[in-house]
Amino acid sequence: MKLSNIIFIVQLIAIVIVLCLIDFEKLELNLKSINFDYIVLAVSMELAAFLVWAAKWKFIVDKHERVKFTTIFLCLMAGNYLLTNEIRARALGGFGRAGYLYKVTRNRTLPECYATIAMDQTSNNFVFFLLALFSMLFVFLFLNIPWWLALIMEVIVLIVFLLALATFLTRRKIDETAVVRFLRPKLQRIYNVSAFKFIQNRFDTYGKFEEVIVSSLAAFAKTYKQILKDRSTLARDVGLSVLMYALIYTKDYVLVQGAGYDISVLHLIVALSITFWLTAVIPVPTWPGIKELVMISIYTMVGVPITTAVIVSLIHCAIYLFFVVVIAYSAIVFLRIHIPNPIRG
Repeated sequence: MKLSNIIFIVQLIAIVIVLCLIDFEKLELNLKSINFDYIVLAVSMELAAFLVWAAKWKFIVDKHERVKFTTIFLCLMAGNYLLTNEIRARALGGFGRAGYLYKVTRNRTLPECYATIAMDQTSNNFVFFLLALFSMLFVFLFLNIPWWLALIMEVIVLIVFLLALATFLTRRKIDETAVVRFLRPKLQRIYNVSAFKFIQNRFDTYGKFEEVIVSSLAAFAKTYKQILKDRSTLARDVGLSVLMYALIYTKDYVLVQGAGYDISVLHLIVALSITFWLTAVIPVPTWPGIKELVMISIYTMVGVPITTAVIVSLIHCAIYLFFVVVIAYSAIVFLRIHIPNPIRG
């Protein structure tokens, strides 16, 4: 049996178990009792988190070129289209977002724009793994789970945290020539592969192709190094990351309170951090329902009633999907209409 089929069966069994545990009469009563003002406040918190995220971009971009905040916000939302995992969106990838940022700047290259995204992700990772490490320590010390499982979780988080810390604290020059030496033989093979014919069509000779790669790496390294050396920019970026995560966590706190359960801030931080970590860092399937199942399980682990956990997880995901589908698509349409092609100075 294929691994995908096994995972699907496990997912189906998990859904059935959760459905059997839910008291649907109580679920209906809880849904009817939720004050709509709480949902509006939660949506406002999500919007505020995205605005703070856009502010992080603007402060970094403004070191080199002035771009309107509304334009930065539109680029951010467009780059997050269909990125349904909110922590992976803030910590990984970013080529699409760099492309939109490149589109609205006049004097920045694509590698320089991607360096901006990478710096944003570095501070986001730094703050998130502090939260994850704290949550894993809390689980290990205070919750009744098998010691070996807690130890494995701690070791993994500690390793990733140390990597993030090392990246954040480094001030040494990024040696792009060493990277190029490592990549040069592979670049030659890539250029000659018939499946990548489009590369040969775009670049007449391998020399031109290699020159573009080398110059792009140099531009990325230079911009990233400049940002890392600017302590005021780093401090402000980390501070805004803290504020952004505070708004994300506050959104769920409002939803839990609105669903009628008085959760402690400590338990909320632990539940959300572990949920985000399990669905973003380790290779958990990203199929619909997986994140909700994980969130429901973790919330019940810290004492939240399962009906309340179901309500909170569903509304949480619905709010985030509204922003990364409806708002993000609207941003894409707006940018394509008003900024159809990059304007270079």
